[in-house]
This record gives sequence, C-alpha cells and structure tokens, in this order.
Amino acid sequence: MRFFIFITLFSVFFYVKAQDSLKTIKYNSYIIQKVIIEGNKRTKEKIIRRELKFKENDSIPIQKLDSILLWERNKVFNTNLFVTVDVKLVRKDSISNFADLKIFVREQWYTVPQLVFDVPNNNYNYFFYELKGDLTKANFGAKLFQRNCFGRNQTLRLTLQAGFTRNIDVSYEIPFINKKQTLGIIAYTSISNNRNLNFATVDNKWKSLDSSSYGDFRYLKNQINKESFRVGFGINYRPGFFSSHFFEIAYYRNDIRDTIAKINPEFYLNGQTKQRYFYLHYAYNDDRRDVRQFALKGYVTRIDVEQLGITPIETQNITRLTGTHARYYPLTKRFSYAGRVKVKLSFPDIQPFVDFRALGGGQDLVRGYDIYQIDGQHSFLMRNSLRFKVFSKLFNLGKIMFVRQFRYIPIDVYFSLFSDLGYVVNNSKISTERFNNQIFSNKPLGSIGLGLNIVTFYNSVFRLEYSINGANYHKIGFNIFADI
Repeated sequence: MRFFIFITLFSVFFYVKAQDSLKTIKYNSYIIQKVIIEGNKRTKEKIIRRELKFKENDSIPIQKLDSILLWERNKVFNTNLFVTVDVKLVRKDSISNFADLKIFVREQWYTVPQLVFDVPNNNYNYFFYELKGDLTKANFGAKLFQRNCFGRNQTLRLTLQAGFTRNIDVSYEIPFINKKQTLGIIAYTSISNNRNLNFATVDNKWKSLDSSSYGDFRYLKNQINKESFRVGFGINYRPGFFSSHFFEIAYYRNDIRDTIAKINPEFYLNGQTKQRYFYLHYAYNDDRRDVRQFALKGYVTRIDVEQLGITPIETQNITRLTGTHARYYPLTKRFSYAGRVKVKLSFPDIQPFVDFRALGGGQDLVRGYDIYQIDGQHSFLMRNSLRFKVFSKLFNLGKIMFVRQFRYIPIDVYFSLFSDLGYVVNNSKISTERFNNQIFSNKPLGSIGLGLNIVTFYNSVFRLEYSINGANYHKIGFNIFADI
C-alpha cells in the first residue's frame, strides 16, 4: 500500500513539473504546425521553402517573433520573384502553443520584354553633361527576360542591341540543379561590334573616334573597328541562406582594325590588334541585407579573384583582386546609415587600355567626379549615406490595371546626406605622361551632397543628387540604381 501511495505521489509530482514545463514552452515560443504558402500560381513551393529557416515542428521564440518573421519575409522577397511578400503566424493556439506559418506572395510578371537604353559605363551624368545627351553614344534595342521558367526561378535572357555597340547576348541560368538546392549553373554567349568606340582616356576623359579635341578620325566610323566574342560557363554553390561561392570560366576573342592600334598602340598593348584569352573568376558573397536593392539593415561582403589569361601563349596576363564590404544600420524609425568600402588591386603595372579601369562608372565612382574616367592599377572607394525615410506606401490600382502583376506598386521615398572618398593609383607612364591622366590619379578625391531616392516597382531605384567635389565643382546628377 505504501509503495502504491509513493508511486502515485511521484507521478503527480512529475505531472505538475511537466505542466510547468509546458507553460514555459507556451510562454517562450510557438511551435509551427504547418507552413502555408499562398499566391504562388507559378512558383514552385520548394523555391520559397528554400529561403525559409523554419519548417514544421520548429519553434519560434515569442520575444523575437517580429524580427524573425521580417527576416523570413525579406529572404523570400530577395528572390526577386514577387511584388510583395507577407509572412505571419495564423491560427495561434494559446493552450497548445501551436501555430501555422503563412507566407502570402504576389508574383511579378515573369515574361518581361524591355526596351534597351544603355549609356556609357552606366553613367548617366557622363552621358548628359559630357556627351550632351548624344544618342549616337547610347545603346538601344530590345531585351527579353523570361524569369521563373517552369516555376523554378530559372532565367532566360536575350538581348538584341544596336547603337554605339551592336550586341547579341544570350544567357540561361538555373539556380538549383541538385536535390539539396545548393548548386546552380549559368551559361552565356555574346557577339558584338563597334563602328565608333572609345580609343583612349585623355585628360581623364574618354575619347571616341568623333572627339575633335584629339584628332579627326571620323572617317573611320564608316567601317567596323572592333569585334568581340565571348562564351562562358559558371557554377554557383550556395550552402546556406546568405553565403555563396561562384566559379566561372570564359573565353574571349577581341579584334580591332590596324588603324585603331596605330592611333593608340596601348589599346591592346604594343600595337596588337587581337586578344585571345581564357578568363577565370571566383567570387565569394556573404549577403545579409534586409532588402538587396535598397538595404536599411544588415551587411554584404564580396571578394572577387580574376585571372585574364592562364597560359604563356595568351595575349592577356592580368590578375585582379577586389574586396567590397557594405554596412547598413537603422538609427531610428526613419533615420538609417549606409556605408560601403571597395578596394581593387591589379597586376602588372602595364595593362591594355581596355582593361585599365578604376573609378568612373555605376557605383564605382566618387560622386561629383561623374564626368571623369580615372584609370589605374589600384583603387580605394568609400561611400557614406545618412538616409531619412519620407514615406512608404503600397498603391493598389485595382481593376483599372488589367494586368494582375502590376496592380500593386510600392513606392518608398528617402532623403539622403552623403559623403564620398576615393583614391586611384596609376603607375603607368604611358597613361600619365602621354595621355595626361594624372589630374585625378595618385591624390585623394572627396565630395559631399544631398540626394533624393525613390524605390519602386521591380525594386527599381531612381536617384537625384546634388554634389560638391574637392575641386569645388557643383552639379545635379541622376542615376537608376542604389547609391550604396
């Protein structure tokens, strides 16, 4: 009898302890019973699930619930497959602590024909201020994106381009080829030619065949002066959510007319008219930004190692090492800071003109020096931006927009205060003495300014910026990508 009473009391004791433990679990976390995905009419569920850290029977701490759900939302959104993504817990049971994780997405329009209008070096300020909007220096044509092929996030790209550079470009990317969704591949090829072309950098500005300030070579524009062909293949290894490794090999074949080599013997070096070489590229990327197109929180680190030419008989022998690190800090509800540092090293000192790039295009420039091309072997660039969110709104056009994917248009507006610092090392006497490119190289460059940033559909960014550079030059600039 005593033994029976002891067993009963012992059982009651552990039952109470178990109940206390369950209460602790209830208080600390939710247990995911089901993962519900809605709105994906074309995208396979496994493509979305690949981005999720949590699955059935996992627990989510209640104290970190909002931040965890936001990160899960951002990872799905960063696939660039959806206009909007909403992640939340539903059917939360206060007794059992079970809940369902629901992901609701609105898909983008995946067959996207686009008109091509590209300006030199992705530098709109150079195009408008220096080239005076000369349309003969721009590229135009048609581009077709077939995104999310078969619902597996595969992408087919076809570009037919005329203008300054006539180009046909085809690529096909498969992000995952194995069951674990860690390996992806890309294959591409392109062929292009130029009648007009930039044959040298003089006074830190590109000179084309119709640049009268360096000589009259306009007669050459009636013939093909440069032809290029490339074909390549790459493998992407993405073992986790944030980091990836990319391996690439390509073959390049470039030709110029004898006259171009005579005008600038350093175009391909030593008066050569041909380039034939293999290209090897490795890239490591650790991307922990909340939203990649215009991040407000997190960081991204990227390291690139490139080798142009791998055998003694090839025309190229250039090694490049590039490291980039960017940080994004939310300071208050509306204020945030973004900063980026990029360092490039390349060897040897003597390099062909076409490969001798440092600062001057896209995000790789000190704002305020947009009209200049600053060539060199090595470069340092630091960009800083203090941002203030003016407003954020998702506009619903409803039935007046008959295309379902375009009914929801997000618009975020930010003011920014920025400052940039850069430095270019140019050890080439040919570049500095013959072409007078020492104006901005081998000395610090700096600028400050104000900006207006508009983030909208398809994660597009439009920027207007007023900058003052170290030479006390004032200007208003325009760009269509994020500042940092």
